[in-house]
Amino acid sequence: MRWQGRRVGLLALAVACLGLCSTASADVTTERSSSILVWPKVLANGTRDTIIQISNTSNSLVRAHCFYVNAALTNPALPQGPLNPPLWLEVDFDIMLTKQQPTYWVVSEGRDVNPLDEPCHPGDPTCANSGFDPGHIPPVVPDFVGELKCIEVDDSGAPLAGNHLKGEATLIRLVGDGLSGYNAIGILGQENNGDSILVLGGGQCTGSGQICTSDDDCGDSGPCVFEYNACPQTWIVNHQAQDAPNLVLGPESAVETELTIVPCTQNFETQIPTSVTIQFQTWNEFESQFSVSTTVTCWANFDLDDLGAPAMTFAGQIVPDPQGTMYLHSRLRSAAGTPFGFLMVAEEKHFFASDLLAYAAFNPHIEGERPNPDIITIPADQLEP
Repeated sequence: MRWQGRRVGLLALAVACLGLCSTASADVTTERSSSILVWPKVLANGTRDTIIQISNTSNSLVRAHCFYVNAALTNPALPQGPLNPPLWLEVDFDIMLTKQQPTYWVVSEGRDVNPLDEPCHPGDPTCANSGFDPGHIPPVVPDFVGELKCIEVDDSGAPLAGNHLKGEATLIRLVGDGLSGYNAIGILGQENNGDSILVLGGGQCTGSGQICTSDDDCGDSGPCVFEYNACPQTWIVNHQAQDAPNLVLGPESAVETELTIVPCTQNFETQIPTSVTIQFQTWNEFESQFSVSTTVTCWANFDLDDLGAPAMTFAGQIVPDPQGTMYLHSRLRSAAGTPFGFLMVAEEKHFFASDLLAYAAFNPHIEGERPNPDIITIPADQLEP
């Protein structure tokens, strides 16, 4: 009867998800080429490394200006707090891709410009840095955790709404086997005035440069030129309760879910990190609902049980209800009064008898668009080629 109840609850949850997920708006994308690419989870911390892949989907040369954001804590041995904030240090570089060119690099190593790179051959496991070099890509500092953002620009270095970039990330486990991958989050461009203020979900009045969401905001200084699509209003994650067993591996197994989140609004000019408060609404298989919130500053990577909500865990589900529940449906959005949106990826960790067997990253679903714009500010002098 316990498993029958779980199946009925899971079916109800799946039906509810169909109703909720079918209205998702593709204001950010993981499948279409875009003008801004964001890799929220980039690791080169001695335990895992990251391979970045980026492609030009057009038949013309494309340029991009990229930023690594190092979000390691000031003192990694201590918990995050007011006296131990994330570093939020950025390193920028430029890349250039010929028509239909893909390229890649290992984050810890970067990539030099070397015309003598050996070509790849099918089945060659030693192949590295093959193909046309996109430009000098610096290696990250040791123990790097953070994000990568690439913005399509024109020949002068000004932002361009070309929608020619697509990307992926592969997370490599350095100790033991295991790969995990996800698609970069793409933000589609609409129009662009070429300045260093990038407006997501809005634009600027042509006469005054004022941030706007419609021509009415501009008055006589209009029209409002929309630059990029908005960040999502809601992120949808279907996941197991923390430490619930993997049904294939049996009762000695456990599954943990990890979320990586970055704010949509960022200021690379001041390098002052943005904070966003995120509200979780979660339902279990029996349609019981609970909520919890957390605040992310600069960048965050955390397990669901770090939220301090017992109902997020398998044990916490069993205590109030002897039937227990293995599967949860969570909807994440910026809390009321929070002016910023956020981007995210999720990753499962699979254990057996306390041994970590595998990772599995995935891109959550989205629904709707934020009514208020987010802004990415880039130093104008860094956009000069």
